[in-house]
Amino acid sequence: MYSLSGGPILHVLLNCSTLVKGGALQAAVSFIGTALARVDHIRWHFVISPNVAVELQKSGLRPQPQQMAVIDESPARSNRSRKMLQTLVKEINPDLVFTFFGPAYADFETLHLCGVADGWVTHGDQWAWRTVRSPIEAITLLGTILYKAWMFRRADAWVTESETAKTGLVRRLGISEERIAVVPNNCADQYLHSEAIAAMPSPHETLNILCLSAYYKHKNLEIIPAVAKELQACCPNRQVKFVLTLPGESPGLKKILSQAAALGVSDRIVNVGPVPVSRGPEMYQTCQMLFLPSVLETFSANYPEAMAMGLPIITTNLRFARDVCGASGAYFEPMNARDAALTIGRVCEDERLWTSLIAEGKRILRTLPTQAMKYELYRNCIDELYHRYGSQGRKVLRHDQVDALNH
Repeated sequence: MYSLSGGPILHVLLNCSTLVKGGALQAAVSFIGTALARVDHIRWHFVISPNVAVELQKSGLRPQPQQMAVIDESPARSNRSRKMLQTLVKEINPDLVFTFFGPAYADFETLHLCGVADGWVTHGDQWAWRTVRSPIEAITLLGTILYKAWMFRRADAWVTESETAKTGLVRRLGISEERIAVVPNNCADQYLHSEAIAAMPSPHETLNILCLSAYYKHKNLEIIPAVAKELQACCPNRQVKFVLTLPGESPGLKKILSQAAALGVSDRIVNVGPVPVSRGPEMYQTCQMLFLPSVLETFSANYPEAMAMGLPIITTNLRFARDVCGASGAYFEPMNARDAALTIGRVCEDERLWTSLIAEGKRILRTLPTQAMKYELYRNCIDELYHRYGSQGRKVLRHDQVDALNH
């Protein structure tokens, strides 16, 4: 069967069955929306998690029932779900499986392109490991990283969101550089359609600082109460509120609120709960500054989101942040609450700095691929992999098979 352009039609299964929260969820929903709107040589099939299904519905996106399946429990935690995923792939019999963000935790008898956005596997460093609190936790995490690395290597080609992650795949997993593509992240289209510029609040107005994030250890959200306390000391006349977006009963939130109470800054922290992907721009419009104290990222969508919505970015002075934000970020030493507070204070009291950070963010945003451009880049990865190997009617040799042949 051939497409209108004369090329062969490819049936591609997009695997989003392991996505449950965070930026990966938003990126997947944006990609699916673009895929549904396109008419080209790819016929898409979707295997998704319940969370992706909910966000698709909230965004008004409705794939045809025959092209979508939902796996109730993540294959990362369920052997039954892994077998279900493998069965679905056999039934659909696609030309290629594209796991949007892996690992897939399952082997497929077809070509497999796997997205990699797990910084622990590709470039977790000393700062990330400092968020690990006990030897048992460290051993468990190391085991998880090694297992994920083993599962990642079972794909045929890979795509990352940054050169840092690509370098990590080459160095740590021994993957050939030519089999790894880089497709930079960006914010969802609704941010670009809602672009704004946050006005610098006067000294008598409340500064609302957005911390839009799911709870992960490497996000280092536990530093927020200490930063709020330091702000109280260095900017005593400035009213500040940190706006969190965590589930109301989550252990992480309880820990943060407990620390805030102990430091006497409970009134400076507000939690609004998880924000649906479709309402992200509204959340940014209620705040004037983005605070991301993370010590490990591949390419956080928070950065281009803040650029689009015209908020100054306060974030850690680490390579992953500087690679994306450049001169649009105001940086502080990782895990240093006082330095973070001083950086926030400096930005909200210097109008020229405030304006320049926002302007630079707008400039950088224009260099990032739109959702339509990202779709094209991913499609190019699919086409290249299929035409290099799939048209030969054979599966690409796995790395472990190649290693065995070489020995």
